[in-house]
Amino acid sequence: MLITVKMKHTIQLIVASFFIILLASCEQSNEKGMDIKSIDNESADAINPYLTKDQNGNIVMSWTSKDPIDSLYRLKYALYNESDNTFGEIITVPTSADLSTSPESMGKVAFKADGTIIAVFGKKIESHVNSFAGAIYYSVSTDNGKNWSAEEIIHSDTSQNTSHSFFDIETLKDGEVAAVWLDGRFSSTEKGSALFFAKTEGNIFGIDTLLDTNTCECCRTDILSDDMGNIHIAYRSIALPGGVFGKQVRDMVYLSSNDGGESFSTIKPISADNWQVEGCPHTGPSLAVINQQVNAVWFTAGGGAGLYYTSSPNLSEDFKNRSLLSANGRHPQMATFAQNKLAVVYEENAVTPSNAMEENNAHASMKMHNASMDMNMDTTEMVMEHSAMEKADKAQIVLQLIENGNKTETIKVTDGKQPNHHAVIAPINNEVLVAWIHEENGKASINYSRIF
Repeated sequence: MLITVKMKHTIQLIVASFFIILLASCEQSNEKGMDIKSIDNESADAINPYLTKDQNGNIVMSWTSKDPIDSLYRLKYALYNESDNTFGEIITVPTSADLSTSPESMGKVAFKADGTIIAVFGKKIESHVNSFAGAIYYSVSTDNGKNWSAEEIIHSDTSQNTSHSFFDIETLKDGEVAAVWLDGRFSSTEKGSALFFAKTEGNIFGIDTLLDTNTCECCRTDILSDDMGNIHIAYRSIALPGGVFGKQVRDMVYLSSNDGGESFSTIKPISADNWQVEGCPHTGPSLAVINQQVNAVWFTAGGGAGLYYTSSPNLSEDFKNRSLLSANGRHPQMATFAQNKLAVVYEENAVTPSNAMEENNAHASMKMHNASMDMNMDTTEMVMEHSAMEKADKAQIVLQLIENGNKTETIKVTDGKQPNHHAVIAPINNEVLVAWIHEENGKASINYSRIF
């Protein structure tokens, strides 16, 4: 009888353990049953994932990581292994130490056609004139990340009192790397910031080119190179329909180049949302191209808050009327996959974006008032930037599929019980790889899942 009792207890423990393991497994999977994994768990915080591809077409993820020893953030990256859904050796870019941690202006890496790696990252500059002064730097490796060149500034303006931030980078069809960013060098004469473009010439960036003035100071920009070599750029502009003393309208606009960045088209609106806002939305657009069709997704609170989608048949024609993707979504990122389908990933918050914007705008106004700042100056850029571990609302990661301009399947990648935000996406044939920031128990990490 004693043996039987012990056996019963043993069986009960085994059964209980089985259900605990099963429950833990369920908590780390999504609607599609794909595992959710994490990377760089030894970091004090791992934030700001970014997905790109190397010269051989392999997916690479870069992110910003806080060193537990010196508490400095640095840029890291790792190569993705499709066969076992894991990332390989983690490589640190040492010159990026103490880089800026804004998720809308995250550090990134790009790969030239010859395998040269370009790491781009922002850093703040101490200034008594402008507390938001900063520069965009780059560092180069020609030996697969073993050694890195000294950091250099991308932009020709090297003022210590000016903001340069909210950049994006892309490998062009000619094998060079291009960058766009928001630049405050004209802030004393123009409203908002300016948009600049530059591309590499060998292992250095050439002289920068002014593309637009009067841009929003604080939303991420997007640059994309398609299979034909066309360059596509989207960003949030500032317009004053009522004149100098009218309310600001911050809507998305688009421009392109069909000659590798030698010249650019005239600027055209992506959507006439007429979003009148005096603050910083901190949520930029995302582009994807199917054949010649240019697709765009973005957040606005003009004419109804939410994430919207539209497309243009080619470089020159106007964009169609927008369609709503999510009333509560923010920070969209888009990619093409599986024979001309679109996949958009974003976060959905419990707090509606319109309410959040009202709170953010009030917070921004208060900070600028206390600092005796002027909206005309280059000072709103980082007012609402989240610190690396600032408390985030609970939010879930959502994947929305679009085919022939219409929403099809919607997939809940996470359950919304924790703060998950700033997701990114990359195609893997008929599948997609999604990565995002996950916050839990006072720690941030990078989670990812392969879906479909």
